Amino acid sequence: MTEIHQHIRAYYSPEDLFNKIKSALVESGRGLENLTLDDLQPVDEFHIRGQVATMELIKLSGFSADMHILDVGCGIGGSARRLADVVGCRVTGVDLSEYYIATADALSSLVNMEDKVEFRAANALDLPFSDAVFDGIWSIQMNMNIIDKVDWLREQYRVLKPGGRLVLYEVCGNVNVPPYFPVPWAQDSTMSNLALPEVFKDHIVAAGFKIEAWNDKTALAREAFSQVQEPCDNHELPELGVHLLVGRDILYKAYNLRRNLEEKRVSLIEAVAFKPVDG
Repeated sequence: MTEIHQHIRAYYSPEDLFNKIKSALVESGRGLENLTLDDLQPVDEFHIRGQVATMELIKLSGFSADMHILDVGCGIGGSARRLADVVGCRVTGVDLSEYYIATADALSSLVNMEDKVEFRAANALDLPFSDAVFDGIWSIQMNMNIIDKVDWLREQYRVLKPGGRLVLYEVCGNVNVPPYFPVPWAQDSTMSNLALPEVFKDHIVAAGFKIEAWNDKTALAREAFSQVQEPCDNHELPELGVHLLVGRDILYKAYNLRRNLEEKRVSLIEAVAFKPVDG
């Protein structure tokens, strides 16, 4: 594993994460009995526009109940569980962080979904699966940490069945640089590798995919973060939230994301591509 990979894994590897989430569930009044996906939503929909965006992606994907879907960069499994619950499909999630994977397994047990989802610690550039085994793939906001984007996409192409769809929901660069740091996906510039949207599109095609849909969601992201204010030094955080995943400076990261969106330093792209049957 390269030094950069180790740095990224360390960022996404908070110790004792599952116990911290359990304590937060109790402290917030939700408890641990009869939990639903909505109870976990404040912590496990760790991407721009959260559950709203997840539901849009599910509709866009065209995935069906008879499919086996791969979630690349699954985090603690929130979107994988939501996809499995709404569509009825089976979902396998992979993530570089063993801490996230262990937490994803444990949370799935809490909501009685271990028969619909499974999780494995793995490098997205070297997936531990045979060729052409998944009916569909999706990846939600992980390309920002990937340097070798074409290799990352080619590996997804390899494990996807011909005719299968790849759904992407990704932060890209924009006309102004550099972005402000820290941001939710990176503490500093050494962890962030943003491609311009048109370059990212070229990467998808270079990996062998045909693009079916390409939607710029930047305006919606900007609207979602428009009310985020610069936090004061003594700001409070809720018991349950994504700060448990990436640190208590999450409000500063959210504020910087707002600035980056407003000043055209980052953009947000939703895309669907497919692997040609004759590919």
